[in-house]
Amino acid sequence: MTDTGTGSNVRYCTRADVHVDRCASAWLIRRYPDPKAVFSFVQDQVPLPSTVPFDMHGVEWGHVGSRCTFETLLHLHHLADPVLHQMGRIIHGADIIADADETLESAGMDLLLRGLRLVSQSDDGTLERGCLVMDALYAALHADPGSWGPRR
Repeated sequence: MTDTGTGSNVRYCTRADVHVDRCASAWLIRRYPDPKAVFSFVQDQVPLPSTVPFDMHGVEWGHVGSRCTFETLLHLHHLADPVLHQMGRIIHGADIIADADETLESAGMDLLLRGLRLVSQSDDGTLERGCLVMDALYAALHADPGSWGPRR
């Protein structure tokens, strides 16, 4: 696993036009391994030098097997919080078209993040607003764990 140190000088890189998995993964990076994370966005699949790339083809912090990037980060960082794993199911369904019916919330999360991109002036703005959405999703799932489960 990539060593991110204390997080004081680590930069992370992902693709531009932030969407569900990139936004949720950035939120998770800031919440757990690196609260001081700073993000850069690229137009292509080439990571910037001296950055930890995520949600890009062929990188450690990306899609692995059937996992989306958010789920890969949960696995790599040994995060066992059941709320995070339920978020992972929602993000997975919103990110991977073949699994779009994974949860009832997945389609809404996809639509919401598409809208955030439209009302934000930059990827940083989308990420800022998206992280608020992720905080709200975590809080809602944490407050009502009985609402989880298979598609109703």
